[in-house]
Amino acid sequence: MHLEAANLMALQAARQFDASEPCGTEANTAKYLAAQACWSACETAVLTHGGYGYAKEYHVERYLREAMIIRIAPVSEQMICCFIAEKVLGLPKSY
Repeated sequence: MHLEAANLMALQAARQFDASEPCGTEANTAKYLAAQACWSACETAVLTHGGYGYAKEYHVERYLREAMIIRIAPVSEQMICCFIAEKVLGLPKSY
């Protein structure tokens, strides 16, 4: 579900970008949802493999490490939440 939502948000952001409209909220939301979907899939893979989830032969541990990069770079999930809170919800700047 998160992956499909991320894909739809990315397409919406691309449409708005091509039309020279503001697309920061949609792009940030797409990144947030995609990172959540990636992390969830990798976590499930590690748990499914059990103790072998950390074995280098199965490459699952590498996917989990790479999924963490998506969550923190170049913009962390917390920064995305702050951006949406400020720009969409109109809350005061909290960082």
